[in-house]
Amino acid sequence: MNTSPRNRKGFTLIELLTVIAIIGILAAVLFPGVQGVMKKAKQSTASTKVRNIAQSYITYNNGTKNFANAAWSNSGTARSSCDSLVDYACCLAANSGLNNAGLWYIDADPVNDNASFPTQVLSGASGSESKDTKFAAPTSANGFQGWSTYAPTLKNINEQTPLIWTRGLLITGKWDATAGVWGSDGGHVAFGDSHVEWKTDCSAEDQKFSSKKTPGTLTASWSDAVIAGPTGTAPKELAAKNQ
Repeated sequence: MNTSPRNRKGFTLIELLTVIAIIGILAAVLFPGVQGVMKKAKQSTASTKVRNIAQSYITYNNGTKNFANAAWSNSGTARSSCDSLVDYACCLAANSGLNNAGLWYIDADPVNDNASFPTQVLSGASGSESKDTKFAAPTSANGFQGWSTYAPTLKNINEQTPLIWTRGLLITGKWDATAGVWGSDGGHVAFGDSHVEWKTDCSAEDQKFSSKKTPGTLTASWSDAVIAGPTGTAPKELAAKNQ
């Protein structure tokens, strides 16, 4: 027996608009949450990287050594001299074997959107290595290192001594909205016992550093927190990108 085919209806315009509206509402609700989770994941990765760098310096330092404020070369005492962040990385690569260049870059850094990071800090035969060309010349193609530190470094480091931090920390304790990797939201600071803190504002009373310039007080300035004493000379900041 022949039966007549069923009449099949498509979606009406109202139904389509309703579905699109629901999808739009769900996207508006969920997207900020997804972005927040992704940002936290990237911050966690960055925290691990800077902790590895701090641990490498602590291993080298051992309470008796420091990095001098002078140009680096892979010979003699100049292996522990640095007057740029690249030189600082070379010191760790030469003395502590920290030759993984990827640790010095932050994937979420907006200046690295189109970068392909180099893989090593030093290249060449052991004992005669030189700065890897791509690592030594920060560009939008090679990437900009994401950290700042200082030279000369201290021998007497401890859990209160800041060693290295996310690029963009100002002397005022604020994070630079333009130069900062995370804008003005904050950044990581690694200390002399290798623990890492996320700080949103180092001028806030509960986020200040312990001052070495004026012992027994707190300071918003990283420079005062690492200076060698009340009459010491302020260390030079080493950063990959001018602030």
